[in-house]
Amino acid sequence: MMKKIKLSEIKKEQIWDLEKQVANIAKEVEEDFQHLFLQNSYILEIYFSRNDTNPKHFPYTPKTSKEQCLKPHYCSHIGLSLRDLDGIEIDDDNHEFDIGHQLTIWEVEKTFFIFVVDKFPLFKIRGFILDLPLTEIKRQLTEDILYIAQHLKIENKRK
Repeated sequence: MMKKIKLSEIKKEQIWDLEKQVANIAKEVEEDFQHLFLQNSYILEIYFSRNDTNPKHFPYTPKTSKEQCLKPHYCSHIGLSLRDLDGIEIDDDNHEFDIGHQLTIWEVEKTFFIFVVDKFPLFKIRGFILDLPLTEIKRQLTEDILYIAQHLKIENKRK
């Protein structure tokens, strides 16, 4: 769940702290489940990323620095990647689960009504921050991974 917030009401350090906390949770969850996926010939990666979502870059979203966190089109998120042991990414061809799912932590949008814009004389700049307790973020990541494991028929071979 994202909460709208005025940019004047938040400091860069608050955003960086939340990003770090969520990235640490993601790393912890990845470490908890990596062995299970490796036993079944998959490599699980939960990653943190900062991107510039400016529409002029569409369909790409180049990386950006944390210092840009109060600028329009900044977006930080946690993403999930699944590869086989040869490094080939596993896609969701059957739409049983969402490998490309991302959990947005902080985003700054420059919009005209509901449209994200780059160069337009009339616009609003809005910030959106992840509004979930850290325990809920960990629970959601864990549930997503267990759901994927279930659909890939991954089970613990140490029984």
